[in-house]
Amino acid sequence: MGNEGSKIIPIIGYVLTLIIPIAGLVYGALLFFFKEDVELYRKHGRLIIYFSIIIFVVTTLIKIIII
Repeated sequence: MGNEGSKIIPIIGYVLTLIIPIAGLVYGALLFFFKEDVELYRKHGRLIIYFSIIIFVVTTLIKIIII
């Protein structure tokens, strides 16, 4: 039971990704690569990486279209 992890850690990553996608990418990578013993963190770390890339591309495209 000690390796379950806290659910707030991935939630912070998703919120951070919405606010600052590059910081979310780094946060997701940290979860994925350095928290290998907790499967919850690895799974959400990977998802946070994907989510931050999508958010970054979408916001960049919106900025290009507007300008």
